[in-house]
Amino acid sequence: MEGRGSIEKKNVEPVTMDHVLLALHETKEKREIRIRSLFNFFDGANAGYLDYSLIEAGLGALQIPAEYKYARDLLNVCDANKDGRVDYQEFRRYMDDKELELYKIFQAIDVEHNGSISPEELWDALVRAGIEIDDEELARFVERVDKDNNGVITFEEWRDFLLLDPHEATIENIYHYLERVCLVDIGEQTVIPEGISKHIHASRYLIAGGVAGATSRTATAPLDRVKVALQVQTSRASLMPAVKDIWKEGGLLGFFRGNGLNVLKVAPESAIRFYTFELLKKFIMNSKGEKDKAEIGPMGRLFAGGLAGAVAQTAIYPMDLVKTRLQTHVCVGGKAPTVQALSKDIWVQEGPRAFYRGLVPSLFGIVPYAGIDLAVYETLKDMSKKYILTDSEPGPLVQLGCGTVSGALGASCVYPLQVIRTRLQAQPLNTASAYQGMSDVFWRTLQNEGFRGLYKGILPNLLKVVPSASITYMVYESMKKWLGLE
Repeated sequence: MEGRGSIEKKNVEPVTMDHVLLALHETKEKREIRIRSLFNFFDGANAGYLDYSLIEAGLGALQIPAEYKYARDLLNVCDANKDGRVDYQEFRRYMDDKELELYKIFQAIDVEHNGSISPEELWDALVRAGIEIDDEELARFVERVDKDNNGVITFEEWRDFLLLDPHEATIENIYHYLERVCLVDIGEQTVIPEGISKHIHASRYLIAGGVAGATSRTATAPLDRVKVALQVQTSRASLMPAVKDIWKEGGLLGFFRGNGLNVLKVAPESAIRFYTFELLKKFIMNSKGEKDKAEIGPMGRLFAGGLAGAVAQTAIYPMDLVKTRLQTHVCVGGKAPTVQALSKDIWVQEGPRAFYRGLVPSLFGIVPYAGIDLAVYETLKDMSKKYILTDSEPGPLVQLGCGTVSGALGASCVYPLQVIRTRLQAQPLNTASAYQGMSDVFWRTLQNEGFRGLYKGILPNLLKVVPSASITYMVYESMKKWLGLE
């Protein structure tokens, strides 16, 4: 990453518009005509100014893929007085600043200073910025920018391709723009959506989801421990006695029993769920013939969210079962067993199938929960952008509200299935009173404890799921921005 900074510091000579004109072989008068023509191209309504709709339509006419039009970003960076409109002087000021910025980085990449960037120079600049790229992709990028197909990129070609990218002209941002625009435009077919490239983006989505999940579960670990303790109680269960029992057995650390395994479990679970969700949204978008993942609709989000949750839950289920056994284990002498010892006992005494005990109700629960949770969250976020924030990005407070509502609604709908799953997980197979399956748990609970028995522990669960969902999505959104995924 050191190279990223060094690229932009090589050219110490002050760059002026005269340098730009010289590189373009253009007079001031010709440049003025070119900029005025571009402004008129966007101003199709002859309004004398540009607004969001005109900029979006203009970028669409230039065949920039819908997901990467950057219309809002371009409006914001051009609109100096923040009145929602861009007059010609504001547009021209943006062009001046952008062309100077592009010339500086062009000169930094052009190490031979011969007025053009060779594929080797572009590759070196990307490597110094910490970006891996193969020869085939490099050739495609050069071919896309190199309009006259002479094998090198002139400053005019460089400027024409990047002029409407509103982001700061760093080598990494330029790579993102090349990747997002070029890979779609040249007909590259891939199951990985734009923005999740094989080079850097896939791992970034996994990291964002993993960090979000691990953070939220650690923050709510005490509530999770109390919830599980109440769910497995077949007699009358109350919140405060359960809290006192946990404190008496293990003190403060007793509330965090199983949290280490929970973090190990939820990091890959959240990562797989979010990453699969992005892939499925892309698949649905293509199957419906849409141009934007935001247009797949609530049912598309529900399907993608539910299936992503099922895939993730199946992948980590044995860890979830061991965590539940660890949390419900009756300690001898106040000492809990190790994860390794407990896992070995399950394997030897109950067999490998025991690690998937309760998977069916777990899947029945995770599909609607993940679907409702993610679908409601994204729908609420889209509605806030449309009706409250007027197309600007939602801030942390809006994200918190969306995550709170979606998490609470999803958890409440599937809670009885969660109780059934926990009871199947916690009870060993080799006992006389072992449950025979999902329906057996349901009827025995209903017969002995009534309908309320299916909702034991729902209070700490709601107290847990509200901050958990909110923290998860806030951290996920923040991580995506920090990792350059938005």
